[in-house]
Amino acid sequence: MTLLNMLLLVGGVKRIPSLTLPWLCANAVSMMIAMVFIGFTILFGTTKLNLNYSEYVTSLTIMGMVTGITLFCWIVVFTFRKNLIMEAQMERFPSGTVYSQCPSSLMPNPPPPLYYEIEGYKECKPPPEDSPPEYEEAVSMLFSEYPNSSEKG
Repeated sequence: MTLLNMLLLVGGVKRIPSLTLPWLCANAVSMMIAMVFIGFTILFGTTKLNLNYSEYVTSLTIMGMVTGITLFCWIVVFTFRKNLIMEAQMERFPSGTVYSQCPSSLMPNPPPPLYYEIEGYKECKPPPEDSPPEYEEAVSMLFSEYPNSSEKG
């Protein structure tokens, strides 16, 4: 691990992204192993591993903190490596024509034009409607449609 940390240090100082890759891979594997140990401890902690409650909580806390700190460092180094690669691509293609696999480097397409810009702006007013009938008129319309309903009531 010391050799990998030295490679990371040299890669960071000399800005060589390929020297950070071994550190990223080794720490990814160590984080996976630590997650397996955490899961194993959660499942079999107090019974099969013969841990009392204090040892159980302490071991989970320590393993969780180490894994969390390692994950944070891994994200920082990964972001640094990605930025180094992007800078190297920008130096190779100074005209701004970077053809990369990263979708964030591509310019977004403009949205389609609005309908009123294409057809010319037309005022869209709803057609005039008749006002609703008055109460007496509505009731008389009901009785004219259903004449037998008042006789059965």
